[in-house]
Amino acid sequence: MKAENGNAGVIISVRNLSNRFGTNAVHEDLDLDVYRGEILGVVGGSGTGKSVLMRSILGLRTPDGGTIEVLGVDGLARDDASRLHIERSTGVLFQDG
Repeated sequence: MKAENGNAGVIISVRNLSNRFGTNAVHEDLDLDVYRGEILGVVGGSGTGKSVLMRSILGLRTPDGGTIEVLGVDGLARDDASRLHIERSTGVLFQDG
């Protein structure tokens, strides 16, 4: 897969992600690329948006703005084929899950 910036091997591409709860902005214009084979840890204090980011990438939360591509599929697509591709190709374990 080639991401919009031409980098081969990008499996997750997030551009200009915005997540808000009321007037509280959790993410504003967040960009993130995750490459095939890369191990990435997301750390931060309680309430800093780690789970909100993961839920947005996995399609469990619709962000307020931005684009997400997961394994070559529009992560915000609501059609069954796109959702099934992402769901069958990913796995997440949240702390204390």
